Amino acid sequence: MSSRADIDDDEDDDDDDDDDDAVERVKRGLERVLVTWFPAAGRLRINEGTGKLEIDCNNEGALLTIAETFSKLEELGNLHEYKTCYEELVPQLPQNSENISHNPLVAVQITKFSCGGISIGFGGSHALFDGFGAFKFLACWAHISSGKDETELITPNHSRQRLLNTISTTSGTPTSSSTDCLFGAGSSSSIYKQEHVAGIQDLYGIPMRAMASDDRCWESELAKFGQIESQGLRLVTLCMEKEAVETWKGLAVQSGKLYKCSTFDVLCAHVWKARVRALSLEPNTNICLQFPINSRNRLQPPLGDNFTGNAFVLASASCLAKDLTEESLEITIRRIQAAKDLVANEYIKLYVKALENSSDKFFPSMRELTIVTDWLKFPFGALDFGWGKVLCGAALLGTPVPEAVFLMPNLEEPGNFLARAGIGEQHISDFITNFNDFNYP
Repeated sequence: MSSRADIDDDEDDDDDDDDDDAVERVKRGLERVLVTWFPAAGRLRINEGTGKLEIDCNNEGALLTIAETFSKLEELGNLHEYKTCYEELVPQLPQNSENISHNPLVAVQITKFSCGGISIGFGGSHALFDGFGAFKFLACWAHISSGKDETELITPNHSRQRLLNTISTTSGTPTSSSTDCLFGAGSSSSIYKQEHVAGIQDLYGIPMRAMASDDRCWESELAKFGQIESQGLRLVTLCMEKEAVETWKGLAVQSGKLYKCSTFDVLCAHVWKARVRALSLEPNTNICLQFPINSRNRLQPPLGDNFTGNAFVLASASCLAKDLTEESLEITIRRIQAAKDLVANEYIKLYVKALENSSDKFFPSMRELTIVTDWLKFPFGALDFGWGKVLCGAALLGTPVPEAVFLMPNLEEPGNFLARAGIGEQHISDFITNFNDFNYP
């Protein structure tokens, strides 16, 4: 489950009846949005015939919890900084590993603060939707709760059939004899041996190039290669001013090495460099950057913006640690842009086919891997459930993911940006120092 909490300002309203009305309005809005977003009211199950996970649209419903606290919003301090107390603003689900069909796909907690403020803690299964789909769900829910005309909403498309059809329409071919049998009848090859998909092969290549040995033993060696310490991980939230980002973008284009440069390009390149430097990897270590790409309108024919399922694929860039740390920001941005450009129709189809046909999809944590997720374009501040603007989107409330960095808008300082990363305690100081170092060759 991915989790977030939206904290809303309603401090001028001290009337308990009004608070109850606001909560009831949001509750009714959730009931209404689940009519059109009916998969969110379902449960996961295992298809007995295929052994694959699927969504059972059985109308079991979402989990909704109403909570109250004597705390005030002002006691939380800077809302964009992660705090362990935020975990109490999101509903905690029982860990029912024996029967996943008992767990809801959407869980919500509405918490009323003593000052009149309200927070909405939201958790949604990634098997149900990706970040783009989750935001669309929240936007529709807020739209209905605020009393706006429901006819203004775009009808969501929940069908996965077009995405699954890509498995049988791929025209690409593997680039190595080791994958010749991948597309044969009954194929179930290891996902890491599918060399035609850069997002997968770059991961597989990290331990393989380091071991330089018989690949028949790579599965056992992989379990102990470059893993991140599971203890001492912390969530660190760092701020970046818009002026600095705009300056970098301008310099990158003026250098003549790039003809365009986005905010994501700059922040992604910067945070990748900062993390790799902080980890002090050996210079000749193979490293990899991956970031999710929304494939809805890159696939042909397009899935459309109203597609609600999980439609991201991973773009990938790899190089040696010394190359990344020594090269200019423009060159790193060029790597990222090249990885983006590779994610076109055929790449997406091959990626989906690889995931569908492979026997194993697990990959352990590795210090050599950095995953950057782009939430910069999600206008969380525009969500209005009927009681005013959102003060802060406190994303990523779950256990820190050691390779992951989330890029988000800073709602408390409009125009500025946040980078939230899971990193070991022993590396935090170096990571902050490198993140605040703007001197590039």
